[in-house]
Amino acid sequence: MFGGVLAILIAIWVFRTTTKAKTSNVLLWTAGAAILFFVVQILFYNINIFIIDGLGSDVGGEYDRDLTDIGDRKDGGGIQDGFFGSVLGILFELLPLFMAWLSVAFIRTKYILKEDLNVKNLTSGLTSMFVGIKNSFKTN
Repeated sequence: MFGGVLAILIAIWVFRTTTKAKTSNVLLWTAGAAILFFVVQILFYNINIFIIDGLGSDVGGEYDRDLTDIGDRKDGGGIQDGFFGSVLGILFELLPLFMAWLSVAFIRTKYILKEDLNVKNLTSGLTSMFVGIKNSFKTN
């Protein structure tokens, strides 16, 4: 759910950037950024699944659950146990969203704005976007 909200915010961010930079094909850049966001996000979710499958323990043939059993679905071991497992779970959730945002920020900075790559340029326009969204709810 958070990925969908982030995708909408990224589309608004790229749209505002392309209109301020007076770039042609504003909607093409915006749609391309949204598609890039989803493709990179799905790619990194698949990488996470490969990591979990590769390093995790096999459940085995004796793992027979009743469909109505709603107990703990952990297999009692593997890479997601303990503190490291909690940190790894958070990393697996946030890494696809961050990498998708970073890829859109790279394309936006390098090809739309034609600026150097640094943290300031990658994150430029975010504050003005949120201020613009906040101001859109104000009434006269």
